[in-house]
Formats: sequence, C-alpha cells, structure tokens
Amino acid sequence: NAGLRVAKFARLTAPDGSDVEQAIKDLDLEYPVVVKTPRGMSTMDVYICNSLEEAARRSGEIVRSVGPDGWKTQFSLMEEFLGGDEFAVNIVASPTTPRGVQVTDVWRYDKILSNGTNINRWQDMVDPHSPTYASLVRYAEGVCRAVGIKYGMAHVEVKARYDAEKKRYVDPVMIEVGARLAGGRKAIMAEATVPGWHPFDAMLDAHCGFPIRVPPTFTPSKHARHVYIPSDKAGKVISMKGTDFDRLKTYNAHAMLCEVGQHVAIATSIYSFAGFVWLIGSKEDVEADTESARNGFSVEVETE
Repeated sequence: NAGLRVAKFARLTAPDGSDVEQAIKDLDLEYPVVVKTPRGMSTMDVYICNSLEEAARRSGEIVRSVGPDGWKTQFSLMEEFLGGDEFAVNIVASPTTPRGVQVTDVWRYDKILSNGTNINRWQDMVDPHSPTYASLVRYAEGVCRAVGIKYGMAHVEVKARYDAEKKRYVDPVMIEVGARLAGGRKAIMAEATVPGWHPFDAMLDAHCGFPIRVPPTFTPSKHARHVYIPSDKAGKVISMKGTDFDRLKTYNAHAMLCEVGQHVAIATSIYSFAGFVWLIGSKEDVEADTESARNGFSVEVETE
C-alpha cells in the first residue's frame, strides 16, 4: 500500500447489469458514476451515468460486447465519478535520475460534458515546476514508483481539484497509468517547447542504462495546445471547409480522420473527432487560433 488515493471501483459481470445496484451500495457511491470497458482506449466506451437504469444498461452492454481493442469483454468497470480537472503527467524513469522518476511535462485537459461523456476540446501544456501543479507531480511520481516503472517513458492521468484559496491543485486521484509514451504528440510538443529536452533520446538512454540528459528546467518556452476538431453532423461526408490549418499563425501540425466519401460521427471518443490541430506560440495567439480552427471547420454530409 503506497498510501495513494485511487477511485473506488467494482468489476461487474452480469450481462443484464443486475449487479450494478448492489455494487453502488457496497461502495457507497452517489450519482453520477462512471461505467467503462476494461479494454478501452482513447476515451472509447466510457459513460457518465446519472441513474441506476443508465448504469445497468451501459454495464450490460459492455459485458456482452467486444471491446474497442477487438477482444471479448469479460466484465465492466464501475468507478466513482471524480470531480475537478483532468491532467496527463508524463514521466521518464531511470535509476540515473535523482528520484528514479522525473516529470517532464504536464497537460491540462479542457473537457465538456456532452452526449453522456466528457469530451475533449483541447489540451494545454503547463509548467511542471509551478507550485500550482506540485501535488500532481508528487502524486504521479509516487504512482510510477508504486507500480514498479523503472525504465523508459510513462504517463499518469489524474483528476485534481483546484483550491482557490491555496491557488493550487489538491487531492489528485489516478485515472490510469501506462508504462509508455503518452499519445497525442505530447512528447513531440514537449521537445519543441522545452529547450534541451530530447524525449526519444532519453527513452533509449533509459532502456540502455545510460545517464539521461535532462535540461536545467522543464518549463515550456512557448504555449503548446492540442486542439480537437469536432463535426456537428453525422453521415457520409460530401465536402469539408476550413481544413487549411496551416493558415494559422501558431500552426505546428494537424491530422484529419475525416475524409470525403467516408462516414463522420458527432464526436464522443477521441477517434470520433474529425481531426486534430497542434499549436505552439504565445498564449494569446494560440487562443485565437483555437477559435479559428474549431469554428472555421465544417462538413456537409449525406445522412445515412
């Protein structure tokens, strides 16, 4: 027991969701609760449920289904709903670092509740050395040590509550931990904004037992943001507008999942978005380009 708080949870196996009610009583949970697949990725099959009926239905659907990874799901996970803001804390692990693990970059998620789940709007890179995020850094390092991550890259997703009086985040709680690079080009963006930081070199050095070369500070020199581009329509794509994202002043890269002739959905999980844009620049310019990128994109669809 590492003394780190985690969300209350239960594994549920009833195909009709009939075990949800007793699990909620046993865990002393209040609504909403989170019901999700144990075989998920990229926020797929994660549901925020506001009633027993909804939670039982979602749990039964997951138990009876094949997960997003293509394997049969044996159970669903029900967890307490954690309030506050969500973060990804990225880490490099090596015995050559002073504490065995080193936080390299922290990302704050901006999400809104829609269609029964929390949906990304964008993710901002923040300063891991700021006192505002100190509890997240300590907590994430503790999680990695507790689960035995000793070499290479890892990421910890957490939720934490902002204490306005203390002007910092408090009470971090883990959502997940992974002994791998985080997705969403986070390492690439960190390399572009933290002078002297080369995460891919560091990953190889860590696994080969070489001393990791770290910069004097991991404070980003510019503001970095991963922007999610949604579609407000569902159907077969006839045409798209506003995909010339390189017009933006702070443009770094983009990727489109939506193509003419293919189906597009109203975004819920990460892979259901029409596309993504990555921006680097001053905070003011990034804010302006975010609005332009999201509001300037549109699709025309043939309803199926």
